[in-house]
Amino acid sequence: MINIMYCGNDKMFDGVLISTLSIAHHTSEALNVYLLTMDQTKQKPEYKPITENQAQIVEEAIQKYNKDSKVNLIDCTAMFDEEMAKSKNLKTHYTPYIFLRLMVDIIPDMPEKILYLDTDVVAYQDISELWQIDLKDYELTASLDYIGRNAISQDYINSGVLLMNIPEIRKNKSFEKCREICKTKKMVLPDQTAIYKTCKIKRIDDKYNEQKRRHEDTILRHFSMQLNPYPMNIKPWHIDKLHEVYKIFDLDDILKEYQDIKAKSEKI
Repeated sequence: MINIMYCGNDKMFDGVLISTLSIAHHTSEALNVYLLTMDQTKQKPEYKPITENQAQIVEEAIQKYNKDSKVNLIDCTAMFDEEMAKSKNLKTHYTPYIFLRLMVDIIPDMPEKILYLDTDVVAYQDISELWQIDLKDYELTASLDYIGRNAISQDYINSGVLLMNIPEIRKNKSFEKCREICKTKKMVLPDQTAIYKTCKIKRIDDKYNEQKRRHEDTILRHFSMQLNPYPMNIKPWHIDKLHEVYKIFDLDDILKEYQDIKAKSEKI
C-alpha cells in the first residue's frame, strides 16, 4: 500500500481527484490517501474544508482500480489554530493550507512513510519507483525547483513532491523548527524555504517532480507556475487552456474520467 497525502480546501477537490486517478491508473498497488483540511472561513469565506462527500467520491474513484484503496479525511482546524494562528505568513500569495504538510509530525496515527503531493501533480508512470526510495538517515526527498535553482540557489528544492520519513522528522524536530520559522519570519515561499533551510533532504531526479515539460522518463509532472516568458499558472483541471496554451493532450483519458465522475456527482 502506498501512503499519499494532499492538503487543501474544498476548491482542491478537482486536483485531488485528477491526481489520484492518474496514480491509480498507473499502479497495481492500493492507495492509502490522506486529505488534510481545515475550516479557515474566519480568514476568508472561501477557505472551506474538503467535505466528506468529496472524500467519498475520490475513494470510490480509486477503488475502481484497487478495491483496497481508501481515503482518510483529517480535520486539522484546531491543531492549525493552536500552532499557526499567529504566523507572519498567513497572508501571502499562497493559502494557509500550505502549512498543513508541516504538521504531519503531530497528527496522531500517521504512517511512518508518506508521499506528499501538491494537488496539481499528475502521474505519467507507476510511482512505485519513487515510493521505494531508501530514506534511511534522511527526513525527506525532494527535486530541485525549476525556477528557484536559478533565481535563489542551485540546490533550492521544490516542495510539491516530498517523500517523508516521519520518525526521522519527529526525532530531529525538523517540522517543529519549520513551523517556528514560518511563524516568526516573513517569506515569499514560506513552507518551501523553511523545509529547504531545516530538513535533511535527499535530492532526487527531476523525473519525480518535472515542473517544465514532460519527458520520456517523467513519472510525476507538476503543473506549477511557468515563466514563458510571462507567468502562467495553468492547472490540469483547466482543460481548455491545457489544450490551447500548453498543447497537452496526453492526459485526456484521465481528464475524461474525471469529468464523468464530477458530472455524475453533481447530479446526485
